[in-house]
Amino acid sequence: MVSWRVLRVVALAFLAAKLVLLVLARPFMDETYYWMWGQHLSAGYLDHPPLIGWSAALGSVLGWNILGLRVFVLATLISDLALLYLFARLKPGDWRERFWPSAAIFLATPLFFALSNVALPDHWLILFSLAALYCFERFRLGWLAGTPVWRWLYLAALAVGLATLSKYTGAILGVAVFAYVLAVPKLRGLFRTPHLYLAALLVLLLQTPMLVWNIQHGFVSFGFVVDGRAPLKQVFSLTGLSGFVLGALAILSPFLIWPMGRVLVSREPGNGLAKLIFWLSTAIFLVASLFTNILIHWNAVAYVALLPLLSASYRPKWLVFGHLTYGVLVAGLIAVNYAVLPILAIGGRADQTSAWSYGWDEVAAEIQKVSAVQPVDFIAATDYTLASPLAFALHDPDVTSLSAKREAYDDWFDAPAHAGQTALIVADRWRPLSAAIKARFASVEAAGKVTVSRFGRPVGTYRLYIAKAFLPSSH
Repeated sequence: MVSWRVLRVVALAFLAAKLVLLVLARPFMDETYYWMWGQHLSAGYLDHPPLIGWSAALGSVLGWNILGLRVFVLATLISDLALLYLFARLKPGDWRERFWPSAAIFLATPLFFALSNVALPDHWLILFSLAALYCFERFRLGWLAGTPVWRWLYLAALAVGLATLSKYTGAILGVAVFAYVLAVPKLRGLFRTPHLYLAALLVLLLQTPMLVWNIQHGFVSFGFVVDGRAPLKQVFSLTGLSGFVLGALAILSPFLIWPMGRVLVSREPGNGLAKLIFWLSTAIFLVASLFTNILIHWNAVAYVALLPLLSASYRPKWLVFGHLTYGVLVAGLIAVNYAVLPILAIGGRADQTSAWSYGWDEVAAEIQKVSAVQPVDFIAATDYTLASPLAFALHDPDVTSLSAKREAYDDWFDAPAHAGQTALIVADRWRPLSAAIKARFASVEAAGKVTVSRFGRPVGTYRLYIAKAFLPSSH
């Protein structure tokens, strides 16, 4: 096994790189979307549970800047490492031989490196998933010793509730805990105490704002999760399944599969809940992949569950160094892609997701020039993917999206109040000005364009339009 001293150096190097990226990486499009949620506080939102919007509101106290955007990402990153340290102290022996391998795995695994570096709901999900596992393990050990400490059960329930407020997949944790208690004979006595039911009630109470909001809005958020994703052209084909499996291999690294497999087949006491969470979550998304395209990070709960257990299986040395090398390469690509230049722009056209992180200060400056000549009543974009980073660059919570698709913007944009007004609209080649948007104005004319390039390589082009006499309409 690789010395913990070597892995400590590696982990600290990755941590330093992450801290630099937290400051230098340009805002990711979805980060700014959730930032806009925070500027329009609500008990619920269309796409996800509300915790990411609530934390964005708190972060905005520090200003419309990278610090405000990612302050809680930094906080959860430090907390994740603290929880891995606490896991390492649970067993006898030198905690450093467990903690530093766990820290190195966490920081070098592409999935965790990426999700703990941006203000997406997943950074909260990772934290509260780890917290739920740790707290329940503390409770389990006390219960088996005949001296249960009930606060650990309630803290586990609190963490499960907050994980579910982060992302709906957090509910898998609660289901797995219930099934685990039911399956383990020594834990079934919990059903004869009121504490298990009170803990479950705590989880449900934490969902009250989200549930009430969904009731008021026709369960639109739940409907979006179930039906709002892109379906496969042909269900029960292997397209979605192969994408899910190969995607998992890529985001975890091929060199981590063997250690994960060893954990999954081990019979070590205390691993049962983590393995159950892994199989339950993975089975859900394997089935779902037969019907829809699964994004590679949706199964994050499964991988988080195994994270504290991998240090004992983090061998032989060639696998360790293979995983670390793979992590360095992916981290380097992420750093270049979001802090310097979109990788695909080097050889041709940038991809849309990367391109949307660049050029917004230039677009904001051009908007100020155009609006100085042609006064406008409000600023909009053709889609939330453009409206959100534009709003962040302009420091303007009133920038909106006019997309015909259902978006969170529809919940706070008062269309009738803008009747007859003039808008400045931003579009690009991926989200062009559609006929549906044009139909909502009496006239639309081109007002300029902004070509974004880095190091002489084209990244993207944004087009500006002046649209007069807005006609309110419902989506």
